[in-house]
Amino acid sequence: MIESECEIDSSESYGLSADSSPVEVSLIFRHFHPILAGAAERFRRYSVPLAHQGVRYGVFTLQEDERHPAVEQMHPGLRVQRMPAQGIPWVRDAALFQVASSYLSSMPPEGHVLQTSLAHDLSRPWLRRIRRHGVGCLYVGTMVGGNEPSLPLWRQWVQRLKTKRNFAPFNKVVASTTVMARWFENSGITRDRIEVIPNGVDIDRFRPVADAFEKRQLREVLKLPTENPIVIFAGSIVPRKGVELLIRTWPKVLATVPEARLVLVGGFDRPTFMTQERIQELNRFQNEMRSLAAQPDCQGSITFAGESDRMEDWLRVADVFAFPSEQEGMGNVVLEAMACGLPCVITQFLGMPEQEFGEAGQEFILVPRDATSLAAGLLEVLGQKSKRAAFQNAARRWVCNFMDVNLTLRAYETLYRSLAVGR
Repeated sequence: MIESECEIDSSESYGLSADSSPVEVSLIFRHFHPILAGAAERFRRYSVPLAHQGVRYGVFTLQEDERHPAVEQMHPGLRVQRMPAQGIPWVRDAALFQVASSYLSSMPPEGHVLQTSLAHDLSRPWLRRIRRHGVGCLYVGTMVGGNEPSLPLWRQWVQRLKTKRNFAPFNKVVASTTVMARWFENSGITRDRIEVIPNGVDIDRFRPVADAFEKRQLREVLKLPTENPIVIFAGSIVPRKGVELLIRTWPKVLATVPEARLVLVGGFDRPTFMTQERIQELNRFQNEMRSLAAQPDCQGSITFAGESDRMEDWLRVADVFAFPSEQEGMGNVVLEAMACGLPCVITQFLGMPEQEFGEAGQEFILVPRDATSLAAGLLEVLGQKSKRAAFQNAARRWVCNFMDVNLTLRAYETLYRSLAVGR
């Protein structure tokens, strides 16, 4: 079904490093498997191939459910230590850094790296202590911050100074896109400390269906209609992801393609909101989305599929991918959809990559963030089979050539080894 072939053969992972000395990376995450959180889940997946290169991960995270073991060896290259979740989020963060600091202080700095995506006033003292011990410290960005030009100049200056101070303990800062790298630079981080490493996609896992027969079989397994055109969204059912805009847009799509179906794959109950107030807000929003999808003008054509650990199957059975998010670090699910040969209709969002998705109009469709424009973008590919095929081929080819996860793994291994020399 997808005519173009990848120029990079991902059937073989990248070769053994010339430097095979072991490196241990201590990761600090608020949430970790089985609680799903984007960056944490990404590095959990990276841990398997990196372990073959001599890179091991030790995770320090919160034990938010007593059923989750306090210590878990998930595989030889990934060990998880969970601590009780008590107090407000920032205090819990400080506790995670304290435990990691105690551990790293008892080890020789050579061969060790500290990595986190947390940087604030309470983490800074512990990071400085870790850095003074000689351990390389790495920050991995997960979101592009917003600019607030309406703030008084003195407030903007204070914010920039605070950001610069909180990032001072890190030897290196990783940005997943050039846009994120520029945001870090504008926040006062010198360019020589910033590394751009895209998140990457496993192009063997995320691949197009072989033919119409495989697509039909997969749809039957997922209990989806076998003949209807399917638009899919993947992500948490939270306000930032633009689910409300997509559902309110959907009747405009049905007016032209009444047989179309919309499938929303993502969790309603992902426990990553730390306060009861936030949980209640999320529950209210999710109930509103269910009610909105049940309105007569949606004609019973919207399915909430829930969380899935087989995202690749859902993407492979769809015809179009919709991504109406407001703000992202990179939006890796877009690359996963592209790798599956899906035409992607994306609304402009804060943090939108300038290069990493390819070129708008060629590898994906970019539309303004409103219901009329989003509907027009979806109908453009739903209604023209030849155009849909062109985007399918271009999207798959782009990801294979530039966003293969093996390129990402090689970049991280190189960075870890450069930081693990002791300082």
